[in-house]
Amino acid sequence: VLYPLIRPFYLVFLILNTLILALIIIAFSPIDRGGDLVHYIGKFWARLNMLAAGVRVTLKGREKIRRDLSYVVMANHQSLFDVWALIAKLPLQLRWVIRTGIRRMPVFGYALKRMGHIYIDRRSPRDTVRGLREAAREIRRGHSVVIFPEGTRSRDGRLQKFNRGGAVIALRSKAPVLPITVNGSRFVLPKGTLALMPGRIQIVVGDPIDPGNFSKDREEELLTSIRRAIEENLDPEYGSFV
Repeated sequence: VLYPLIRPFYLVFLILNTLILALIIIAFSPIDRGGDLVHYIGKFWARLNMLAAGVRVTLKGREKIRRDLSYVVMANHQSLFDVWALIAKLPLQLRWVIRTGIRRMPVFGYALKRMGHIYIDRRSPRDTVRGLREAAREIRRGHSVVIFPEGTRSRDGRLQKFNRGGAVIALRSKAPVLPITVNGSRFVLPKGTLALMPGRIQIVVGDPIDPGNFSKDREEELLTSIRRAIEENLDPEYGSFV
């Protein structure tokens, strides 16, 4: 009942800590060539803001992740909190494929670029191809790349149509696909609102998928396998307040 009164204070806290940590990342990124320092700053940022929001995150299937491998991580998308949940819980150094609009955000947009995240303008086929190539290069450098194949958040928690970008990256880089299911985040922060509420988020790791089992002309078949793996662990009502 009282939580709506806390939201404005949380928003101010979020803006301040994001600005401070973004400035720290910009300052240290030139000497942090491996990205280890900014990686842990990112984890701290994610955990701090989830803790302040009263959000608990559990990870199921951690044993399926090999830390010595790079993955194309593909997850369903329900809420902005999905990003924090994955950063906080996955034991991988992640590179995100991000819409170019975020680059215009003062300080924060530049900090994400300094961390090695990849901006893509989906309206430009040429820029999309460039971004996919850059993502494949990051995987070869030993980093894992995260894609939300739906492209936007789901309002009801059910899967939407998948874009082909993640499958293209996997086939090009030969890196295994790590299917991730995120449950509960839509009740924490629904799409298109600021109605933040404390709650539970569950991350379920599926069995890795080897793109080597699919030829380039079987891209749609690979995408179908990824969708099936994510949907298998999907629980649209997880974390419901009802």
